[in-house]
Amino acid sequence: MAERHAIGRVLTRRSTSLAPRVLIVGGGFAGVTTAVELAKRCAGALPVHLTLISDRNFFLFTPMLAEAATGAVETRHVVYPIRPLCGAWGVEFGEMFVEAIDLGRHKLVARHSRSSLRQEVQYDRLVLALGARPNVTVVPGVAEHALTFKAAGDAVQIRNHVIDLFEAAALTEDPWTRRKLLTFVVVGAGHAGTELMAALEELTRGILIRHYPSLAADMVRLVLVGSAILPQTATNLAAYTKEQLLQRGIELEASRAAKVSPEGLSLADGRLVPSQCVIWTAGNRVNEVVSDLALPKARDGRLKVNEFFEVEGAPGVYALGDNAAQIDPHSKELYPGTAQVALRQGRALAAQLVAEFTGRARRPFDFRLLGEMVPLSRRTAVADLRGLKLTGFPAWFLWKTVYMLKLPTLAS
Repeated sequence: MAERHAIGRVLTRRSTSLAPRVLIVGGGFAGVTTAVELAKRCAGALPVHLTLISDRNFFLFTPMLAEAATGAVETRHVVYPIRPLCGAWGVEFGEMFVEAIDLGRHKLVARHSRSSLRQEVQYDRLVLALGARPNVTVVPGVAEHALTFKAAGDAVQIRNHVIDLFEAAALTEDPWTRRKLLTFVVVGAGHAGTELMAALEELTRGILIRHYPSLAADMVRLVLVGSAILPQTATNLAAYTKEQLLQRGIELEASRAAKVSPEGLSLADGRLVPSQCVIWTAGNRVNEVVSDLALPKARDGRLKVNEFFEVEGAPGVYALGDNAAQIDPHSKELYPGTAQVALRQGRALAAQLVAEFTGRARRPFDFRLLGEMVPLSRRTAVADLRGLKLTGFPAWFLWKTVYMLKLPTLAS
């Protein structure tokens, strides 16, 4: 690791030195941060064999995914290629998805989506940062008939689908058909769903409608489905958010989603919301590779870890981000699976591993949440910064400034 150089062929060979082999799986905030931070700390001082595996070869800046979905920020600005980043610090990288992990033999099996060749990758330390996937199994028809909102491709698909429905609506004279085409439903009123619905309102009624003279803004129906708006946010900020959404003519539906079909969304009380665009943001589930591990887990499927990210019952295995059920010493609750937590966990684990390799005392992870910011489009947002609560334009300006400066393409 003394030299910084890109490595071309990776993963099939074994380390030829006594340097510890650290294998990191997952290309999100937690995984990429751990890999780069550990490489920086070890460069020129400590020999470590670092490998990063991810099922995608780019890093996604998820905090601005709703902006990318509506075109407020170009998709290319929220993604950054992983391979050059790893190559600059001598980290091996392979775009593969993990099929199985053998904890007893310290190896995992992975392959590229376009190849049948399976590769066995050995490790001395394993870092699990595989993230989570949309939970499309809780309601019938979600996987077949709803759009998800988790990946860069989802953002592009949503924007293209909305535009396509506008094009179809402009060509029909039937009011019922037009109404169905222009009804947009988001299921899940947490951070992701609320941000997306607010962004969709601005896109449909504020931007697209100007280019379709045969359509009017009141023809667009927007429905946000959820038992409560921003249920984990401070009460007054959630109330402000609810008021903003209602003022913009967004329908808030508290009835539970029961089924998604080609006709739209069926609610638990028997009503049908006719729509050609149902977007599912109602919860995530832990990656299947993690859920298949016979290790202690929390109720949500995340692996139980201590203050050093060590997985219970699996020596040499660590978990971060959406894969880790770690207690926040300040709130006594589990840390949420957010970008700010994953980023700090990655940095902390890198420091802990260096301390472990050099025989020094490790510092336990002790991060106090900075707060939260939820953009509501149209230059409004809500923010709770350790008790300092902001709403409207000041919150939006703060959110926009912070995250625009952190965009991968600008930060690089």
